[in-house]
Parts: sequence; C-alpha cells; structure tokens
Amino acid sequence: MAINKNSNAYIIIYTVVMVTIVGALLAFLATSLKPMQDANVLNEQKSSIMKAFGEADASFDEVVTMGRLSAGEFEVVADDAAVAEVFAMLGNRKALSEATDNLPIFKMEKDGVTKYVLPIVGKGLWGDIWGYVALQQTEGNVVITGIVMDHAGETPGLGAEIATLKVQQMFEGKALYDAEGAFAVRMQKGGAQNEHQVDAITGGTKTCDGVNAMLETSIGKYESFLRATEAVAEECCCGECCEEGNVELNNEEE
Repeated sequence: MAINKNSNAYIIIYTVVMVTIVGALLAFLATSLKPMQDANVLNEQKSSIMKAFGEADASFDEVVTMGRLSAGEFEVVADDAAVAEVFAMLGNRKALSEATDNLPIFKMEKDGVTKYVLPIVGKGLWGDIWGYVALQQTEGNVVITGIVMDHAGETPGLGAEIATLKVQQMFEGKALYDAEGAFAVRMQKGGAQNEHQVDAITGGTKTCDGVNAMLETSIGKYESFLRATEAVAEECCCGECCEEGNVELNNEEE
C-alpha cells in the first residue's frame, strides 16, 4: 500500500519526526560545545584582567593571586571550587552588581609593586557596560594604573568608544580621591577640569555618565580595603620601610 505523502497524517508525523531529530541534534551540539565555550569565556576573562594589569603577555595563572574581599579582608582563593565560583560571578553581571561581600579581587606583585584589579559593572545608554580596573596604593591616595572596558550595545563612534585603547589610556595615573577624600575620577563633559578627570566622549554623554556611576559604585565596594592598604603603605613610606630603602640606596651609591 502506497503512502499518501499529501495526507494530513503524513505531514504531521513527518514534521514531528524532523523536529525531534533536529532538536536532539541541537541539544547534543550545545552539550558538546559547552566545555569549549566555557573555556573561551574563562580565557577572555583572564586576558582582560591581564590587560588591566598592563601585562597582556604574561600568564594569569603564574603571576596573579586570586582572592575575594570578605568583611574588608583579602582572602586568597586557591581550591578549584572557589576559583570556579569567582569566575562564575564575573560572568554574571547582575549578581556582581548586587554583591556586597565575597567580592572578586586579583593581586599581582612585580618589582616590589603591588597592584589590584577589581571588576566593574554598570549601565550605559543602551545596556550593560563592564570591565576591570587596576589600582595601586600610593602615599596618600590610590591610583588607576590601567582599565579595560566593554559594552553590550553602545552607539558606534560615540558611547562605544569606551572600549577603545585611546579612551582607556586617559584614566591611567588618575588618583581616585581628592583632597577632601571624596571619589573624584570621572569623565567630564566639556573636558577635564582637574587632575582626577578625563575628557568625556563627545556625543556619548549618557554612556560617560554610566561609566562615572560604574567606577564610583564598583570601586566604592572595595573602599575600606583600599583605604586600609593605602594607610599601611603611607605609614610604611614614612617609617622603617623608607628608612631601609634609603639605607639600601645609600649603600648602592657608595
């Protein structure tokens, strides 16, 4: 008996079979590719952190100490489960923006200099903006040494410029706090008016406002830690550390 391929029953059965087969194939591919996708995301996160540190060619695993800021204290993260949790939080911008404890923080020591990289998240004109900022404690302040920013859909040629090296380099060397101790780094419409500010992007005011809010809010979560470490650095510079450094310097000069 010949099958009537024009019958409603045949069409329905054929459609169901094909949908089932295609669905199964897509599910298989998604499951098979997930480890590779996760690895790519992890590599991108590590690469962005190293770019913020200014060490794009260095190995994250060899030079960076991973940590979480808990109750204002830096806690080293070493076991695989905790490491996975930290990177998972970096990939969940909503959770990261709402977190107030166990905050991801990355530390690198090189040539006697300690730097920290913090994740930053916020909202631009059209969607999420995010990135990483590298900070170094100095005598009496905290200075930005590098920053990496990206966006979900800011306007090309305008707000999207926050992802360019030209804009990001303007933040380097900017001290976080003014003489009164207030957070002072910002993108200023009309041009920077003091040493804490950088030029805003012409035509990208809303995105720049988002960057300002992102920096102040995200870095603000780490302020107690940064202030405490800054105070230790200042005390060290005014005390024995500097004296020892001067002795070593004098010995070298002799």
